[in-house]
Amino acid sequence: MKMRDSILVGDLGSVTWIRVEGVANHSNCGAIRDYVRQRFEEGGRRFVFDMENCRGIDSTFIGMIYHLAVDVDEKEGEGGVDLINTSDRNANAIRKLGLDWAIGIDRGDERWSNETVLVRENIANSLPEQELSRREKAEMILDAHQILLESNEANESRFRDVVDQLRDELDREDSPGAKED
Repeated sequence: MKMRDSILVGDLGSVTWIRVEGVANHSNCGAIRDYVRQRFEEGGRRFVFDMENCRGIDSTFIGMIYHLAVDVDEKEGEGGVDLINTSDRNANAIRKLGLDWAIGIDRGDERWSNETVLVRENIANSLPEQELSRREKAEMILDAHQILLESNEANESRFRDVVDQLRDELDREDSPGAKED
């Protein structure tokens, strides 16, 4: 029996906590993005992604959390984006893209150990599954990959084709006579 992926969310004081159960990828990234964006607009500046039960991440998820980290960094005051309990593979994916300067990686949950116990006992809100239109999904993936491309010159070769392809796809949809979703 396949375990259903879920994203558990909650707040611990001023910290927004996101616990990934399963995979973190373009399929569930829209719901995560909307939730953290709402928390950010409400004044949230500290975000912790608990990745202990995360089986994998993709570049869309990485781009989304990097975008959040850049937004938090641009605001005055304390804040940040941390990934805790992340696997070697997931941590290395972020490092390989040169983003570990903006995204804190705590593989052993040392910084947040006390809070982790409290959160795990009390976190129960699961983000609802979110069905994005084809266009909304393409725009989200484009945004995530565009910021990855801009973050580090070395990422140009990794993501240029993806960004160009998504832009072309969206341009074709915008052209006269294109069918809407």
